[in-house]
Amino acid sequence: MFRLTCLFAAHLAGVAITSSLSAQAPPRSDLIITEVWSSEAHDWADGLSMVEGLGETLEGTLWVSDAFPGKILIVDPASGRMIGVRGQGEGPGEVDSPGMIAITPKGHVAVYDLGRSSIEVFSSSGGFVRRVRLLVRVEWPKGFAVLPSGDFVISGPVSGINHAIHQFDQDGKLIRSWGGTAEASDWQAALIGTGGALQALHDGSLLYTQGTPHRVVRYVPADKFATGSGYWGEHVIVEMAEMLEAPGDAIIVDTVEDGVAYRGFYVTYPQSRGVFEMTGGSVLNVVVMYDEARSVWQLFDDLGQLLAETDVDQAYRPWFKCANGDILATRLDPVTDVPVVVRLRVSRSG
Repeated sequence: MFRLTCLFAAHLAGVAITSSLSAQAPPRSDLIITEVWSSEAHDWADGLSMVEGLGETLEGTLWVSDAFPGKILIVDPASGRMIGVRGQGEGPGEVDSPGMIAITPKGHVAVYDLGRSSIEVFSSSGGFVRRVRLLVRVEWPKGFAVLPSGDFVISGPVSGINHAIHQFDQDGKLIRSWGGTAEASDWQAALIGTGGALQALHDGSLLYTQGTPHRVVRYVPADKFATGSGYWGEHVIVEMAEMLEAPGDAIIVDTVEDGVAYRGFYVTYPQSRGVFEMTGGSVLNVVVMYDEARSVWQLFDDLGQLLAETDVDQAYRPWFKCANGDILATRLDPVTDVPVVVRLRVSRSG
């Protein structure tokens, strides 16, 4: 068990946390992050290379997207046995570069496939349901969700569209885009920095974290459940621009070796990687600092008041909230750098 007191309070003391409403600050407590399960002891995890999505069905099976070389693993966590795999290819049910995972209102598993610019939909038992080809490609995706209407929402840059969040209908047609792009003068830096984590809620609203400058918002549609209608109204839960400064053009890393120019990208800059609604409508925000090998976990009420927090000495990358409130995440093995799948339990002290 990791029972970690807040090492981040001194930093947050200088951070402006704003809300649309003022209220007396509730008492704070520590968050407790407990690693209750990991893939380390299971053979199916030996070949993991680049985990880009995790999900859990209503029946409790674990789905793992490994983007390279391109496969989806279906695992029974209780036995540790792999019960299915979807490999790379162009046929029905085959994938290219599978990424983030969401559960549809029907209980199906939806996987965003960046390589094919499609959403692959499977039954909870692993059967192929359908392929939704998206008419525009979202590059550098940072969030994926399925609304109660069945529409898909992806955050990230789209060439030629100056917005960060994109809503597609069930046939893959782009309905609307909204949300600001990253702050940068270099066009590639702006593309890479655009977008943030998403979670679709049962009431039809949508949680979103703008990576940097950092803010957590809730989008509420005028007509929550009607496909392709209404608009999104923004409710800012918390703004913490001083906590995470926009990296801007620092995302671009230009080097010269033997007289040859190379361009690289600094994609591990500190940013929010997960946002989830928790018990009582509170909002969990997870900021990952890969270079410092740590993650900051913060719990807010809907007015932006900080309820609890902790600083964890693991760069946990959160992917999915399970039905019981646990968080599926990954961390890197410190010796091999191989991704390890973990199940985390989040609770408050006292």
